Amino acid sequence: MPVRLGLGPDVLSCLSLNEVMTTMGTDVQSVVLSRNQAEAKPGEGTHKNQLLSRAVAVMFAFSAIRPRRSLADLSEELGVNKASLLRILRALEAEGLLRRSGNDYQLGARVLALSNVFLSTLSVQEEARPHLAKLARDCGQTVSLAVRNDFDVVYVAIEHAQSEVGIQSEIGGHHPANATALGKVMLAENSAEELRALLDRKALPKLTERTIADPEALISHLEQVRRQGYGVDDEERAIGIRCVAAPVRNHEGAVIAAVSISSPIFVMGVEDIEEFAGRVVDTANAISSDLGFAAGTQSI
Repeated sequence: MPVRLGLGPDVLSCLSLNEVMTTMGTDVQSVVLSRNQAEAKPGEGTHKNQLLSRAVAVMFAFSAIRPRRSLADLSEELGVNKASLLRILRALEAEGLLRRSGNDYQLGARVLALSNVFLSTLSVQEEARPHLAKLARDCGQTVSLAVRNDFDVVYVAIEHAQSEVGIQSEIGGHHPANATALGKVMLAENSAEELRALLDRKALPKLTERTIADPEALISHLEQVRRQGYGVDDEERAIGIRCVAAPVRNHEGAVIAAVSISSPIFVMGVEDIEEFAGRVVDTANAISSDLGFAAGTQSI
């Protein structure tokens, strides 16, 4: 019985294995996915897998730094003789996965079509769920995923840990962005001018005596959040609760959600903030990577 595959995030810069095998005139189920390869002719599967590996290697040889590649430099980089490589290039070109520009090759329009197939299957909650569960297990605290709705953050996924104390969030619940670490990292994506335009039409609620309710003070604080890459709610939503959060980005680098760890202050002391922040940043980066974001191309 064939294994079902979905397109992975690397298809954003390359192509799917099935398209390569179709291009090479080979049935992908019989070569890659079949669990009964004993019926294959001796050496046939090996040869077809070698063609597949070479075709995939060709596609991954293209990058934003080197979007154009010649036959000669591809041959040298991949260690494939020019005659064999030319057959692969021509097959990929015939299927629209590559296009020729003078003596060079570039990725073709069908790669974008495959990227769109991958993107259409993505759900931030679905991609985030295993990462949230792992983080909750590792740190023993409540882990949340939220999105922004105007000036509120809305919780879309929550993993409760065994040792949680006093954390009262639920899926669908919402809080003002200025009072939460989640909201801060999503607001920090905006410029000072954009923030002023938003704050001009929104009074900042003050949930505790520690909540930042002054617009200019909040804008200044968000600049710090942007620089350090994570946000902190230091008893600003609820007394006795501290929270750290980091942004989740989509394939275009836009902040579309945020991940947080919430904990009683006697567990997450001031001296522990950086350790918890490092964990939540790593988790947010892992989710962003699963959504197609290339780490290091943009920072908050």
